[in-house]
Formats: sequence, structure tokens, C-alpha cells
Amino acid sequence: MIIENVAASFPKRRVDNDDVVELVRHYSSGYQGDLEKMLRVVKTLLDRSGLVARNWRAPGERPIDHLSSAVQDVLEGSGLRCRDIDLLVYVGIGGGFREPGNSYMVANTLGMHKAQCFDIVDACMSWTRALSLVDSLFKAGKFRNALVVNAEFNMIEGMAGFPENYAVRNLDEMNYLLPSYTIGEAATATLLLPHKPENFSVAFQSRPDLAHLCMIPTAGYQGYYEVNKAVAALGEGRFTALGTELHDALAEEMPALIRAAGAYPQNADVVFTHSSSMPAWTGVGKRYGFAEKIFHIYPQTGNVVSASIPAAMAMARRAGKLSKGDEVMCLMGSAGMSFALTKFVF
Repeated sequence: MIIENVAASFPKRRVDNDDVVELVRHYSSGYQGDLEKMLRVVKTLLDRSGLVARNWRAPGERPIDHLSSAVQDVLEGSGLRCRDIDLLVYVGIGGGFREPGNSYMVANTLGMHKAQCFDIVDACMSWTRALSLVDSLFKAGKFRNALVVNAEFNMIEGMAGFPENYAVRNLDEMNYLLPSYTIGEAATATLLLPHKPENFSVAFQSRPDLAHLCMIPTAGYQGYYEVNKAVAALGEGRFTALGTELHDALAEEMPALIRAAGAYPQNADVVFTHSSSMPAWTGVGKRYGFAEKIFHIYPQTGNVVSASIPAAMAMARRAGKLSKGDEVMCLMGSAGMSFALTKFVF
């Protein structure tokens, strides 16, 4: 399988760390303690993570318009139009529907009327899972082409705890809330073709025992899980994540995947990672000799969830840092927890 092309579209509004701090100030009037001290902690932690700004929707911007733009860009020059797409996979957390799959709604809107459709929801790992599955379907001779798309617009009011997560009640909550303040928005499209069947490979690891570290629980979650105090600490519908513990798990589990890749990490031309803490990823890169090859987008985009790697690839292409024939490695660590190392020639 080859990635024929990849495209991304970002909303217009730029939100820097100071803007986020002011939102926390606005919603945290009931804070129990020294509000100004808490706000300084938020600002310091965001700055130390390497984050500068992220994009959010401006008034009137719609996720489907950004997704449509990404699809148009990814198909340009391919000889394919929307009506030619055989398989459409919608991935990630952002989306307007729990039923039917978001893929069906996108296909109908964009004129992909003959496409087979399904969704994959596996937190930030969703894009990587989709590519692995599409590769298997190509090898089985099922499809001639596939599009993997997402619209990670999670700052819509009422989704994932916005604006509730900006209303801090006490400093202890900051352990769960800080990752909320790193979220950015983006839509991406990835065009896949079944050429070069042995080109793509991915290795996964899962740690279900760490599932409580990052979640968005829905109504009635108590009946689906043996609940303890670490589960849904902020309540229903709110993005809850223990950032430090997530990075510690990354440091513990990711090296096994990197070692299994042999010489590839050192030989890769460019490395793409989840758009999260720069120090965490740089530390892994330094340990295994590829830190200088990582194309970081986190400072400019924040955490764009399952759009992280395709958005980075699209930005790298525009910047002249990714060209056809480059050997690529992708590293993802995701809620679940799950970890993946992907290798392919672009």
C-alpha cells in the first residue's frame, strides 16, 4: 500500500496560551484557592510542553467545509474524483453522529455515492488503525482505492467538556484538566492505493490496564466498566486525562516498538509523531538517535488528536520536508492505552 497523497485544513482562529489562560480565568470564578497562582501554573505548563498556539473554528466555520477542502486537495492530480472512491473510512473522536457512522454522512455530502463506508474510533490511534485495516483489505483484493478522513473539531460547545473543563474548582483537578488546554482543531484526508503491497507495515502494543488514564465517558458509563475513582474523575461527557502518567507510559512502552524496528529509526528520512508534548517525544528521539528527524507540529497546532500524523505529513510536504521516495516512520501513543510504530516509503 502507498499513501498517494495527504492533505489538511485548519480553521482560521489562532488561540495562543495567553488566550487559553484568559478562558480559564473567565470560567473559574468559583476556584477554591489562589486563582492567579493557578493561572500561572497553567501558563507555565503549557509553555514548557512546547505549545505556542492552536487553531479553533471562527464563527461561521463548519467542520464539513474543512473536510471537503482537505478531500479536494488530496484528490488533486490523482485522476480520481469523489464519485470514484471505493472505500471511505472516517476516523477519530470528532464527528457529528453516533449513528449512523460519520463516514456515511460525509460520503453523501461529498458525492461518494458508491463508496463502502465505516468508522473507526480508537482515540488518537484511529488513523493508524484505519491504515492497517485498509492495507489488509487491499491485500485481499477488495478495493482499488480508499480515503481515510477525519474532522477533529472538539472545541464545539458541549463536546468533550468544553467549556466545563475550563472551570477549575481546585488545584487537584489540574492533574486531569491540563491536556484539555492543548487541543487544536483540524480536518485531514489521506488517499491510499494498493500499489507496492509490502511497502506498509505497522506494529501495535496495547495496555488495557492503563485505560483509565485518558477518556471521555458517556451517560451510563458506570454499567459498562468496573468503575474506580480514577475512572471519569470529572464526570460524564468530559475529557479527562492524566498527562504526566500518559507520558510516563509512553516512555515505558514506546522503546520496545522502536527496538523491534531495528535500524529503521536511524535510517528513516523523516519521523512523524502524535502532536503532543515536544519534550516527551524529543526525549524518545534522543534516546534512539532520530530526534533531529522529527517533524514537530505541536507548537503550531496543539493536540489535533487522530489528525496528528496526517496533518504533520501534509504540513511537511508544504514545507519541502517530505518528498516522494522518503522513508517515513510514524510513532503514536494513544488513550487505551495503545502504541504503534509505522514504516513506509512515501
